[in-house]
Amino acid sequence: MTNSHIMNNSQIIRSERRRKEHEARRRVILKAAREVFFHKGFMDATVDEIAERCRLAKGTIYLYFGSKEEIYISIMAEGMKLLGRELGRLKDIDGGDGMLVEHALSAYYGFYLKNRKYFRIMFLSSQPDLRARVSDDLLKDCMETARQCLGIVGDLVRKGIKRGIYRKVDPWAVANILWATVNGIIMSYEQDPVYREEIAGIELEKMLNEALGLVLNGLRAKG
Repeated sequence: MTNSHIMNNSQIIRSERRRKEHEARRRVILKAAREVFFHKGFMDATVDEIAERCRLAKGTIYLYFGSKEEIYISIMAEGMKLLGRELGRLKDIDGGDGMLVEHALSAYYGFYLKNRKYFRIMFLSSQPDLRARVSDDLLKDCMETARQCLGIVGDLVRKGIKRGIYRKVDPWAVANILWATVNGIIMSYEQDPVYREEIAGIELEKMLNEALGLVLNGLRAKG
């Protein structure tokens, strides 16, 4: 083996080591940030607290993330990927039981129950002033995951149309209607205890099932 081959191999090994170290440090920062954001929310959390929790200098945090907002959106991206995996399990459902959209709501509600703190981050992070301080690449990655999730729901509607379960509709539009409806209801319950406890007075799961029933009444094929 020539000296040049030895040098190239050494450079590859060093480069791979640096990459792994970078990813490991990034995971440490995100773990600390997750704990801080989950406990205090976006507004009250600080980069100083995140740095203190992961025992790094504040300046080191900024070597990996450009802003507090970027850290926050990165955690949102984690949540979106978890949701994508949950919904991805629905791809092979054949619709033989006639309950395609119902399976989607069940999977989504199950994700919410297991990941309520992620859920709050996912939907607070849609605010334009927060997203303005985040890199385009990171936002595109999050938006692509969201589109994939909606696409899975749209495919379920499309499958139901082919099986004669649903009438002919725009599957993409229905997926977005369901997404907006379910998220709107959940966020009303999450953010406004007065509405949840003193005005609505209905359990969240019952409210979601009522909303799904209204959607299905318009979606199902007649006869």
